[in-house]
Amino acid sequence: SHDYDLIHQRIEVRNFDWNATAFDGKVTTTIVSLRPGLDSIVMDMGRRLAVRRVVEECAPRKRSRCAPKAALRFARPGDTLIVRLPRPAGFRDTVRYTVDYRGKIAHGRVLYFFKAEPGRPDRSQQIYSGGGTDGNPNWIPTYGPPHDKTTWELIATVPAGYTVVSNGRLVSDVGGRGRPHTVHWRQERAASTYLISMVIAPLTKVSDRWR
Repeated sequence: SHDYDLIHQRIEVRNFDWNATAFDGKVTTTIVSLRPGLDSIVMDMGRRLAVRRVVEECAPRKRSRCAPKAALRFARPGDTLIVRLPRPAGFRDTVRYTVDYRGKIAHGRVLYFFKAEPGRPDRSQQIYSGGGTDGNPNWIPTYGPPHDKTTWELIATVPAGYTVVSNGRLVSDVGGRGRPHTVHWRQERAASTYLISMVIAPLTKVSDRWR
């Protein structure tokens, strides 16, 4: 049974390594409990993602009961992440926590790491996701099945010269001019998590008008 409602995820990714096909990730998840006494949250998370720590975040209207950044216990059976809550959540309680991890990806398994190839101007160094119907848990901890829809943000820090494209609305692009910059996208309409997408490449934006 699915005993929580996935409300929002803030996905932060950085330190992309094309040689190791790896990156650092941090995902802050907000859920609402769908039963009284919820004491653990089961998420989908590929076994190649190494969890560094899980910490509690203060949810709205629950600050008096929250110890921000307090470490939470967790377990990693197979392709699953189980987060142990410090206290059972009541029915309709909001819970928020952050998972800090290192992702090591097998090229072509959800994330594609391409290096530039000499003599092929069409093949630039790039990364893009292909979550399909069930693949996104291989690069972010989330709830994989499509029936629980959520909103999300994607914040990617990338080298100078790279564009980041994701779902929804471009919120900000901070930095650049020869140094890394951080790009923030926000998906404001709830959707299935298999639709979460990311493209990192030296793209050029072309604008035009019609009528």
